[in-house]
Amino acid sequence: MILSAIFLAIVQPISLQSFNPDPEGNVDRWLVVYNKDWLDRNGNGMGDSEEIARYWSRRRGGSTQNLIGLSLPNTHTYQGQQGWEDFYDDMVVPLRNAVSQYPEDEILGFLFCHGVPYRIVPPDGVALGTPCGLDTTLMCLWTLGDRSTPHYIHMGHEDAYFDPDPGFGNDPGRFDPAAHRRQGKRTYLVARLDGLDWEHSIEQVEMAMYADAYLSPLPGFYSGTAYCDTRWGPYTWSTLNSGYPFGHSSFANTDLDFAYGRQWLTQAGFPLMWEPGPADVEIGHVSAQWEDGSPALLAPDALWYFGWYNYVQYHDVWEWKIGSAGSDLNSNSLAWFRNENTTSFLGQAMIRGLTCAVGVIAEPYLVGHPYPEVFLHYLVLAGYPFAEAARVSDQKSKWTNIYIGDPLYQPMRGGKVPLLDHTPPPPCKVLSVSESATAGEWTVATVLDPSGQLPDLGTLEVQWGLQPDYGSTAYGEDQRPRLFHQASIVGRGPDELIHYRADYTDPNGNVGLGEDLVFHTAMSTQTTLARVYGPMLPIPSGQAFAVEIVFAAAGGLSELSGCSVTVSSAVAGWLQVDISSKFMSTIAQRFQSADHTLIALRLPVNAILAAGD
Repeated sequence: MILSAIFLAIVQPISLQSFNPDPEGNVDRWLVVYNKDWLDRNGNGMGDSEEIARYWSRRRGGSTQNLIGLSLPNTHTYQGQQGWEDFYDDMVVPLRNAVSQYPEDEILGFLFCHGVPYRIVPPDGVALGTPCGLDTTLMCLWTLGDRSTPHYIHMGHEDAYFDPDPGFGNDPGRFDPAAHRRQGKRTYLVARLDGLDWEHSIEQVEMAMYADAYLSPLPGFYSGTAYCDTRWGPYTWSTLNSGYPFGHSSFANTDLDFAYGRQWLTQAGFPLMWEPGPADVEIGHVSAQWEDGSPALLAPDALWYFGWYNYVQYHDVWEWKIGSAGSDLNSNSLAWFRNENTTSFLGQAMIRGLTCAVGVIAEPYLVGHPYPEVFLHYLVLAGYPFAEAARVSDQKSKWTNIYIGDPLYQPMRGGKVPLLDHTPPPPCKVLSVSESATAGEWTVATVLDPSGQLPDLGTLEVQWGLQPDYGSTAYGEDQRPRLFHQASIVGRGPDELIHYRADYTDPNGNVGLGEDLVFHTAMSTQTTLARVYGPMLPIPSGQAFAVEIVFAAAGGLSELSGCSVTVSSAVAGWLQVDISSKFMSTIAQRFQSADHTLIALRLPVNAILAAGD
């Protein structure tokens, strides 16, 4: 049996308490680009890519007029000469037309949704065939060459909106469309909601909004720990202060810049753990040590991270907090992020709960990778939105770079008044209950829909049993705060009525109780069902008990033309006496399945029976 419920993100802008999902009023200055030919994997009648676009726009309070649906290939990459021509037709021309409908400096950037390709492999002989980021190519929408000949150079183009040394020289400030241009032409901010699937992509929005509302280094608020991983430290502050900025022209200088930049996170008010080296020993490695010499085997409460060189490896020691951000400088640091078996550090981190990341999809060379310490300086200490912090940390455009996360995410914005999370999550929705491939196992799939509520996520517990008081607990397979969860109920027979309730616990420990529901294991093989469940026999004299009846039809209860409950009893002298009205009365308990195909009515019987009745 499959119980289905449509999760079509019909959510309203948030207005409760003092939380504003768009404090700078920029949501409608972004064009949200989705693939209108992408798959509908959740079967709700809308392509997953479009659903992500609509979710972001509505949760941030934006207008659907800024959603741009394009017919794009269901692939990750535009390849070679034909790929360039297709990309030009599919994306460059439509986006040029779209931005031309606004005043020149009105549109800040493009938000690309899961389903939109993210790589371009230029034709032979162009940029040495290195795969380039589609997003940071379209950042330079008006300086791309033409349909027949792309304009790329090897190792990318220098970007005017880049700061290699925050606090020194003239910082570029907030992104200015009129000033941060290329060859006198407009450039755009870019970001992407993407990952393993559409569920992870939507959760990036909710995680960002949760931290926008609640995250603060002040005592008592939702917070976490910062982490830095260098290779050739430790260094003295005398050395660092006398030479910064060192520049990323060599591995040694890059490492010094990292070590210097870790102070920015402590200045923002967060505790910091530093793993200073040696080379080829990263946080989580058996030999790793913190600055104080203690083992650096685990990274709990990880909120901010920058470092290197986790090349094609992910030590599974990170406990990513809601709102976490990170950048690890290495080749392919954010490659293959739609593959659950990706070996890229940031790709695997995002699958496991990292909220946003700045990295690359191919070999960038040292000078071509975004500067991790600069990214976190601007996001955390300077309080910039994610899209601006990502771009100001990156000296290249039209290269291998990519930024995944909500562009408006601004957890440390100036003037923010953080909230305390005392609000339980709303009751979750049960999307389906289905029999798994393992005999006797049933999977309960749920989603938390904070429609009209403050942002929220949670872990899942399913209380279940053969009686309404449950007695057993199943836990979510992914025990991190999410919108989407699954839990398995095991060891069940082929003809059982299961009572259950799915509860979510948010990051602050508030529990949102679900609805009391039922499902029946026989519905995996039957289209209709009628069952009566009585107490275990014999019933002790004078003991109260309950009788439960179950009716079900796979196509919905409206398929049943009628139903009745009759009782025959030699002791009472009854022969098919209709007691249906008792089950329809207010003294009976009523339970239903999540998809409204099954109803269970439970009638309590007072302790009136004598021995032998």
